[in-house]
Amino acid sequence: MSAQPPSGVWEQVIGQPQAVATLSAAASEPDAMTHAWLLTGPPGSGRSVAARAFAAALQCPEHGCGHCRECRTALDGSHADVEVVATSGLSLTVERARELVALGSLRPSVGRWRVIIVEDADRLTEQGANALLKVIEEPVSRTVWLLCAPSLDDVIVTIRSRSRHVRLRTPPVEAVAELLTRRDGIDPAMARYAARAAQSHVGIAKRLATDEGARIRRRDTLALAGKIRGVGDASTRRPTWRRSRPTSPAPRRGSGTRASARSC
Repeated sequence: MSAQPPSGVWEQVIGQPQAVATLSAAASEPDAMTHAWLLTGPPGSGRSVAARAFAAALQCPEHGCGHCRECRTALDGSHADVEVVATSGLSLTVERARELVALGSLRPSVGRWRVIIVEDADRLTEQGANALLKVIEEPVSRTVWLLCAPSLDDVIVTIRSRSRHVRLRTPPVEAVAELLTRRDGIDPAMARYAARAAQSHVGIAKRLATDEGARIRRRDTLALAGKIRGVGDASTRRPTWRRSRPTSPAPRRGSGTRASARSC
């Protein structure tokens, strides 16, 4: 018999029963709570999804019902006391880290906790990590730090030694397919195909299941890769557009001068 999917704020944290048990216990039991958490896992494991769910559970009077205003706003990123920090750049600078430290020193304005989620803690510069370390070493009451990174080795030792570690794993294909069907209304057969093709990465699986163009590009890429047997094949198999692009005729002598004169 397959396990029941998680409910409430945890319904999208799939294939992570141990992590969900740890985080939900911390949200409901004061003795299990701490001020700094480090969530690690491979791409597609749902680190940021789990962090948002935990933030919602911390704000919820019922510890994660999934329906109240606190849960909804924490999950969608609009809660006044839940700060989600993501970066599209190569690093999180020391200036940004100092801003977060200042924010973390404030008491919650409307919620039970002030929660700061750093989705890319592995991108903190050395100076930024040191700035963050001070507030983790000297925690502020009612402030919780949720740091996300691919692995423990991606975070400096002093931060990870002062944080409680929760490890996430790649979710099973069946769990990803079930989520796509339940949440997005995708046909079960298509959901299973997309989950397998995406190697259980939920975001990529959804794109494959809902975008025919993405499926075609994947098929063509795999077909091209299958034809390569060595370095020689890789160097001679140019894209079709390169072989078929017409060659412009050489300009007649003097034509460039006349054209320049006409354009003046």
